[in-house]
Amino acid sequence: MSEIWADKYRPQELRELVGQPQAIREMLGWAESWRKGKPSKPALLLYGPAGTGKTAAAQVLAEQMGWDLVELNASDERTFSVINQVAGTAAATGTLFAGTEGKRLVVLDEADNVYGVADRGGYRAIEKLLERPQNPIVLIANDQYEIPWNIRAACLAINFRRVQQDAIVGALQRICRAEKIGVEPLALKVIAETAHGDLRSAINDLQALAEGKKRLTVKDVVLYRRDREANIFDVVSQLLRATTAKQARELLWSLDMPPEDVLAWIDENVPRVLVDPADLERVYEAIARADVFLGRTRRRQAYGMWGYASDMVTAGVAMARQGELKYVRFQLPSVITKMSRTKVARATRDGIARKVAKRCHTSSHVARKDFLPYLGVIFRHDKKTAERIAAELELGEAEVGYLVKA
Repeated sequence: MSEIWADKYRPQELRELVGQPQAIREMLGWAESWRKGKPSKPALLLYGPAGTGKTAAAQVLAEQMGWDLVELNASDERTFSVINQVAGTAAATGTLFAGTEGKRLVVLDEADNVYGVADRGGYRAIEKLLERPQNPIVLIANDQYEIPWNIRAACLAINFRRVQQDAIVGALQRICRAEKIGVEPLALKVIAETAHGDLRSAINDLQALAEGKKRLTVKDVVLYRRDREANIFDVVSQLLRATTAKQARELLWSLDMPPEDVLAWIDENVPRVLVDPADLERVYEAIARADVFLGRTRRRQAYGMWGYASDMVTAGVAMARQGELKYVRFQLPSVITKMSRTKVARATRDGIARKVAKRCHTSSHVARKDFLPYLGVIFRHDKKTAERIAAELELGEAEVGYLVKA
């Protein structure tokens, strides 16, 4: 298997990072202040959507500054003792070759996912880590407001924004030149549009489309997208009728669709085609195991878990079925249609939650769960109090309307 292009073309210097000029300037300024002594904020908090270059930026910063790199990724094992032993020791000591004068960059990825099972003291360890660090520290998160406010206060927060479409197209063009692949400009534009600001996703799509080709056309891209949508009906049908694990796996490879998307189709349609309740139980056991692996992939960005999820959603499902199948027309997963219908409402809700979280020094998750229901009651029944809260939180008309109907 060829090298993954997202890794092969990872930036080697910060100036090569795509679409984040402001973040680069702030990171370099912070790093230089460590050279001169110790900055007022001993840690960076890099936050923003997936695929915007946060982890790559931290790794490149260490290389560019000549610092050793110590990384601790999100894990169910991220307890007080693990963070204290691994990151705490690194943050308080010098390096092997440069002694106490050398620096280590301590990177805690997925810092907004520390809670896990009853937290286990992970945030307490990070707070202790930030009290008197001798080395620079970087926290990486998708949502900064999921991190306790006292930890955020000790960090210089730097926002990594979704990469603009033109910047993604430029990055894809450079990869095509390096791979000696001719390409129609419109083809790259379609890939960039589909990525929605996620550069890593765009590069993965480019590799899937262009590998083995001398030239990539817009027709290739359009057919690729159309085939993914059309073939899912045939693939799900054949998957449930597969007689060997190899046959089931090859169906997913031919479809070239992420296992989480296939899982949604199977989950929606399996109850409609399986006759035997025992088959239904076994198939859902395989689906549940696939979902566990996909959850670990999302939390830890451990994409190696995709292989296990793929096996469970293909071979696991196919081999679990023993009885007969009903012939029915498959339907689009309800989760897809529901998410599409509620996209605007969810964005409004999350915007309110972020404002409440910032004002009340809590996480967005807590704000959504514990604050928004009560705010809904207030906005429906106490107009004067609602007006004061709206002014305090600087709520827009759409946000007020959401709370009135909540």
